Amino acid sequence: MRMDTLLLFIPFLLSLICSQHFFFFLEAATPVSEYPYPFMTADAEKAIARTYDYIIIGGGTAGCPLATTLSQHYSVLVLERGGSPYGNPDIEDASLWGKALDETNKYTSIAQTFVSEDGVQLARARVLGGATAINAMFYSRASLKYIRNMGWDKKLVNNSYEWVEKEIAFKPDKLSIWSSAFRDALLEAGVLPYNGYTVDHVEGTKISASTFDNNGKRHTAADFFKHANPNNIVVLLNATASRIIFHSVSGKLKARGVEFMNSVDGQSYQVFLNESSYYNEIILSAGSLGSTQLLLLSGIGPYQHLAQLNIPLLVDLPLVGKGVQDNPRSTITLESPIPLNISSIQAVAILNGSKIYIESSSSISMLNDSSIQYTGSIFEKLAFPLSRGEIKLQNIDPRDNPLVQYNYYSHPLDLNRCVEGVNVIDKLTKTTSIQHFAFHSNGTNTLHFIGEALPDTKKYDHEALAKFCRDTLNTMWHFHGGCQVDFVVDQRYLVKGVDGLRIVDGSTFKFSPGTNPQATTMMLGRYIGIKILQERNTSA
Repeated sequence: MRMDTLLLFIPFLLSLICSQHFFFFLEAATPVSEYPYPFMTADAEKAIARTYDYIIIGGGTAGCPLATTLSQHYSVLVLERGGSPYGNPDIEDASLWGKALDETNKYTSIAQTFVSEDGVQLARARVLGGATAINAMFYSRASLKYIRNMGWDKKLVNNSYEWVEKEIAFKPDKLSIWSSAFRDALLEAGVLPYNGYTVDHVEGTKISASTFDNNGKRHTAADFFKHANPNNIVVLLNATASRIIFHSVSGKLKARGVEFMNSVDGQSYQVFLNESSYYNEIILSAGSLGSTQLLLLSGIGPYQHLAQLNIPLLVDLPLVGKGVQDNPRSTITLESPIPLNISSIQAVAILNGSKIYIESSSSISMLNDSSIQYTGSIFEKLAFPLSRGEIKLQNIDPRDNPLVQYNYYSHPLDLNRCVEGVNVIDKLTKTTSIQHFAFHSNGTNTLHFIGEALPDTKKYDHEALAKFCRDTLNTMWHFHGGCQVDFVVDQRYLVKGVDGLRIVDGSTFKFSPGTNPQATTMMLGRYIGIKILQERNTSA
C-alpha cells in the first residue's frame, strides 16, 4: 500500500479506536473456541470497558430473543449468571433429559434448586438459554383469549411466534410408544376433538412441537443469537446482577447501570448505559424469581420488607413480589412390562375451557439390582390457579434464592379443578390403551403404581380424589408473577416510578400462558424487542 493511501486511513483508524464500537470489533476478532458465537465471553473486564444502549439482565427464555432483536440497531450487553449450554450433553441430549436438574454446586450448577415455603421442591435455570435448557421441551402457543386479555397486537404476536418457531420448534416425526398409547387413551375416554399436530392452543387432544429436533438434540433460546448483529452485542457469562444503579434526572430516578459479581469468584463490577440517548434502558429478563429479587435488592418494593433488611428505599412499590403463582401438578406413575424409551411431553389434552391440561412422559430407571424399570407417567396441570403467594428476600446475597410461598390449593376452586383432572386420569387408566401396560398374573390384569396410587373407588369420590391431589402435590415448574403488568410494570412493561427500566419475562404474567409457557415467553422477548424498535422509529 502506498504511503499516501495509508495516511488516508489513519483518521478512520483513530476514530474507530476511540469509538465505543471498537470493543465489539475486538471481541469479534478474537473468538473463544469453546463458544459458538464470537461475542460470548466470560471476561468481565472486557465487557465493562464500554457503555451500551441496552443492558439486559438474564440471557434466558425472553432475554435471548429480546437481545437478538435489539442488536440489529443498538448496542446490547447481556448479563447471564450461568455458563454456556453448548457442548453439554446433559442439556443437549434427549436421552439424558432431566439430568441437568441435578444441583451439584450451589453457585454454578445449571439448575439452582430451592424448596418453596409450601415444601415443594423446585428449580430455576442458571445457564444461557434459561429454562429452555432444562425444561421438558413441549412447545405450544397461548390461546387467542389469553392474547386478547394481555392486550397484545395479534398480528405482531403471530409474527413473533413464527420467528421463534423457525429456529427452535420441531414437529415430531413419530410418537414414542407411551405417548402414542396416551394419545389413544384420551380419544377412548372421549377427550375430543382430535386436532392432530398443531402448535395452536385448541381444546381437545393434540400433538404439539418440541424444542428437541428429530435427531434428539435440544435447541435453546440461545440459538437465536445466530441472528444477532455480532458487532452490536456482548454476552457475558457467569455474571450475577447485584443491583441496579440509578441517578436523578429532573427530579426522577433513571436506571443508569448495573452492579454485578462474577458468579464463580464473587468479584464485583459495574457497567453503565450509554447516556447519548435518554431512551437507553436496563431490561430485567431474569424470570419470576430473579427479576423480582433484583428489584427488591435495588430498593424497589414494599418499604416494610426492605426496611427489615436495611435496604434503602428508592421507590415504594407494594406489589413487587405479590400475587405469584405456580401451576400445581398431580401425577400417577405406572411401571411398564413393555420396554419404553425416555420421552418428554408430546401429546396433551386441553379441557374445561382450558382450565385443565392432561399430559404424560415416560422414563427408564436402573434399580439397585441392576435391573431396568420402565415407567410411564400421566399428570394433570391446573392451568389457571386462583391461589396466589409472595416472594420475599431471605438475605441480600443475589446468588441465593429468595423465599417464595405459592399457597397451593388455598383457593377451594383450585382443589375442585384438580379433582376434575384426576378423575380424567382415572378414566384413562381404564382404557384399553393404558390397560395394555398392565401386568398379567393369575388371569387378572393389574396396573403397577410407582408411588401414590389412585383411590380405589367404584364411582366418582370427591373427597378421595381431593386427598390424592393434596398428597401428590408437585410442580410443573411454570411459576410466574412477581412483577405483573398493571401492578409493577405498565402496558409497555416499564417499571412504575422510575425511568429507563423495563421487565420482559414471566414475572410480568398474571397467569401462565398455555400448556408450557416457553413458547409465549420467547415470543414476548421478540414482541417487546420489536415494540421498542418501533418506539424509537427503527425496524427489525
